[in-house]
Amino acid sequence: MTAELTTTTDDTTTETSTRCRNCGSYVTSAFARVFGDNEDHVYACLECSTMRSLRTGSGVVHE
Repeated sequence: MTAELTTTTDDTTTETSTRCRNCGSYVTSAFARVFGDNEDHVYACLECSTMRSLRTGSGVVHE
C-alpha cells in the first residue's frame, strides 16, 4: 500500500506581501502578519521606520 502525499499552497502569500510597500525591503511573513494590515501588507518596516512607530501602527497606515 502506498501513501499519497499532497501539499497545499496558500495563494495569499505573494512576493509583494514579503516586501515593504514604502521602501521595498524584504520583511518576513511573521513581520507582515504582526505589523501589517489584515492582508499582511506592510507600509513601513525597520529599514524605513522605527520600532516605536511600528508599534503604534505605522506599518498599517497607507499614506
